[in-house]
Amino acid sequence: MSMPPDNLVNAGDPSGSRPLRVVRVLTRPNLGGPTRQAIALWHAHRDLGIETVLVTGVVGPEEVELSPAAHGVPAAPSDGSAAGWLQLPDMRRGVDLFGDRRARRALRKVIQRFQPDVVHTHTSKAGLIGRKAALAERVPVTAHTFHGHVLKDYFGKLPSMLLAALERRLARRTNLLFAISPSCADELAECRVAARERFEVIAPAVAVPVAMARGAAREQLGIDAEQWRVCAVGRLVPIKRLADFVMVIADVAELHGDVIGDGPERTALQQLAEQHAGGRIHIRGAEPDIARLLPAYDAVVLPSIREGCPLVAIEAFAAGVPVVGYDVPGVRDALSHFGRGVLVPVADGPSGLARAMTALRSDGSLQSRLVRDARMAVHACSPPAVAAELLSAYRKAAASAAGSRNRQS
Repeated sequence: MSMPPDNLVNAGDPSGSRPLRVVRVLTRPNLGGPTRQAIALWHAHRDLGIETVLVTGVVGPEEVELSPAAHGVPAAPSDGSAAGWLQLPDMRRGVDLFGDRRARRALRKVIQRFQPDVVHTHTSKAGLIGRKAALAERVPVTAHTFHGHVLKDYFGKLPSMLLAALERRLARRTNLLFAISPSCADELAECRVAARERFEVIAPAVAVPVAMARGAAREQLGIDAEQWRVCAVGRLVPIKRLADFVMVIADVAELHGDVIGDGPERTALQQLAEQHAGGRIHIRGAEPDIARLLPAYDAVVLPSIREGCPLVAIEAFAAGVPVVGYDVPGVRDALSHFGRGVLVPVADGPSGLARAMTALRSDGSLQSRLVRDARMAVHACSPPAVAAELLSAYRKAAASAAGSRNRQS
């Protein structure tokens, strides 16, 4: 069993009995926001004296891996007895009852050996396996971050209802519930996962790299120096609605665009681009270094149906690139709550995005204002700031648990 909650209140502090220990659980280390945030938090929490075992499953054959090891997270011992990155081969995306049980047993062994004070899960599958394992091992504090949710717009009515019921049961036994945007928290409350006041909104942790100069970035990507070029970044799946981005390029004859990402819709998008936009659009595939290359573009476009909070928007803010997107959950938060951008009513469709792009191109003062006003988001999403907020939340939850236990004794 892990350290008593009373001691966790001071854990991670030089005067505490020992460093605070966290097991952070992620379904798979694919090239996406949750993985990038988990890596950033591993480093930021280490700087605060917190020891973290980052436990992940494995990526599927059609996915691009974002290796924590390639970003400075050392390998953990196979039994999870020390900080680092540990993979569980049985934890992966999709339904696999026997594999999930094996993954949960393996995770319980990690918890038994590492003795964490907090188990913090990210993404749905990890949230199920990780929280069940933590509860079975009586870990003092359990936490889960919703980087978005799949309770709307992903599945049919019955699967969505079953998933919501499962999330409600887990939420009742979770000490801390985090959402990475206000609209995400609002929708989770609307789906009755938990009361709205139970969700704490904490900005995504975005480790922004030093961006390349515009000329160098354009040279690396093979973009003409005078061309007005925009991009959309994301996994090529229906929820990202990248077909709308293709039609934006098709609607504005002088506009060129790049789709940066990979996924099951790549062939269909390529065919759509060839049919409607000729040689003015390029499906580039996944680009792990895209955050450094964003200055090559005149704008980033977010045509998604919904997001948790699109990290590419924060990276664009840091790179000084304007962002345009639909006024939908997640995108709305990034472009009006965390930073600033141009929001287009979703009912206006691609033609609305096209009009916004045309207006942005012709208005240099608007471009400058957006870049200036968006920079406020960069600090709010810095890994040190987010890591400090999480540490404060862990300690408060531990104090509450300790008080509850003392009242019962």
